[in-house]
Order: sequence, then C-alpha cells, then structure tokens
Amino acid sequence: MHMVRPTQPVWVDLSAIYAVPKSVATVPDGLDLAATVPGRLSMWQATTTGHWVGWVTFELEGDSQSQWVISDALSPREPDAT
Repeated sequence: MHMVRPTQPVWVDLSAIYAVPKSVATVPDGLDLAATVPGRLSMWQATTTGHWVGWVTFELEGDSQSQWVISDALSPREPDAT
C-alpha cells in the first residue's frame, strides 16, 4: 500500500466504476452514475491481477463515499477545480 500525503485531488469517472447498461427509461431524480465527480485520493494499492486501485473519497448526490477505484477511472484534478 502506498499512502498519498497530502491527499491529491482527482476526477472520478463514475461510468468506469459502475457498469450500468443503457436504459430505455430515464429517472430525473435518480443517481447519475455516468457523471465525472471530484474526489480526494489518499492511497494506492496493487491488485492480485497487477492493476492499481486508489482509495478515493467523493460525493455522490450529497453523500460522501470512500472506496477502491480502478486507476482507469481516475485522472488528476487542479486543487481548486470542482
């Protein structure tokens, strides 16, 4: 495990985390799992398959989430960009 101190600002591509098939209906007040949201990266960990995942905290519809996120779903973000 590799700690990231201080935490680093990242963009989190929710569509790369949540594999949601295309829908025939829309729900205006539903969760937008296709959005890209700001997050904070606090550590990296290698998986048994050689992929890297980051421990990231981000907001999803007003609720704070912390979870492992595959590196392909993360990109650097300027500290003041939201």
